[in-house]
Amino acid sequence: MPVPIRNHDIAELRRLDLAHHLPAQTDYKLQQELGGSRIITRADGVYIHDGDGHQILDGMAGLWCVNVGYGRQELAQAAYDQMLELPYYNTFFKT
Repeated sequence: MPVPIRNHDIAELRRLDLAHHLPAQTDYKLQQELGGSRIITRADGVYIHDGDGHQILDGMAGLWCVNVGYGRQELAQAAYDQMLELPYYNTFFKT
């Protein structure tokens, strides 16, 4: 089971974000003034949750990568089953 991010960790994550991360499409001066990025701590279904306790509808589906929603057990199981069967093989040598 994942360990939840504690409230006092959020401030440290924001500090690290400001020091080491340059998010695309961001006004960096405003980013500094606001104290860093929104820290997303978990997701389920069509929602993400941030470190301040807000539940937010993820209308962009994680930049259109999570079209079927977060936390889909059946998809995780299908991926797991496939990785046990054959996780990867190259296409060199006529295969």
